[in-house]
Amino acid sequence: MMVMMKAIAQDSFGDVDVYYETEVTKPVPAADEVLIKQAAVAMDPYDTKFRAGAFGVPAKKAMIGGSTVTGVVEALGEQVTDFEIGERVVAVPHAGAYAEYAVVPAKMVGHLPAKVTFEAAAALALGGQTGYQAVVDALNLQAGESILIHGGAGAVGYAALQTALYRGASKIYTTALPTDIDYIHELNADIVAIDFTKSNFADVIEESSVDTVVEIIGGKNALGSIKVLKDGGRIVSTVPLSDEVKAARDAKHISGDYYVMQSTTTVLTQLMERLASDDYKVAIAEVLPFNLTNLQKGHTIVEQQSVRGKVVLKF
Repeated sequence: MMVMMKAIAQDSFGDVDVYYETEVTKPVPAADEVLIKQAAVAMDPYDTKFRAGAFGVPAKKAMIGGSTVTGVVEALGEQVTDFEIGERVVAVPHAGAYAEYAVVPAKMVGHLPAKVTFEAAAALALGGQTGYQAVVDALNLQAGESILIHGGAGAVGYAALQTALYRGASKIYTTALPTDIDYIHELNADIVAIDFTKSNFADVIEESSVDTVVEIIGGKNALGSIKVLKDGGRIVSTVPLSDEVKAARDAKHISGDYYVMQSTTTVLTQLMERLASDDYKVAIAEVLPFNLTNLQKGHTIVEQQSVRGKVVLKF
């Protein structure tokens, strides 16, 4: 017998009006998948870009977006042995989260400690993994090295700052709005937070003095990042680098390129354990019930960048 579930879907790409409430077939996990009953979902920039059609994929009927899944395991595929029915989990499948249930490959699901709320897990999952992997996997930041992290008050930047701190960075630079500098200094007062509305970071930081950079903007900003990097330094970018930036990078023998986060059980579980032990912090702007109106509101807030922290919808 076919079982239905409530979801919010879209048939085309565009503004928030493309969303509509519907009922779709409740998914059944494949052999290597976990079926999760949703508890909370965060609004991420990735989600607004997917809704608008920024990734170049063709539209199809009843597309269900939403990057983050947090909730309780409802069913397991026959090959899944690392999770249990009823266990609290978190995942970043990049789609399928705007529904009562979601299926996710088990290798992308993280264990969620009892101390961490579903809302906090949803808020940290995507940006947290991206920031963590940028610093640890892509840059392999070592103790005693310096780092520049752009957008330190954003989800990716804030996680990257915290990761750089525990990795033992000798000097940490970041860029931020003036209203976010105190927020960043709550992590560590020694972080050099540059107000980008008043100063160009490339004029503040000594040329060719930084070991590593987390780039999130590209273009002229990325050229500035190359300028402050040492010869032989390392860069990771969450946006593709232009040919001009690549040429400047290669001229200084700098390594690194565009990097796409890979959601894994190991990284997600480590992040959530650090959140549980208060080694990591995450900002939540607002928690609202999951419905069409609030989903549209959440996307609008993300696009306007009008709040610090995540808007989270609770099922």
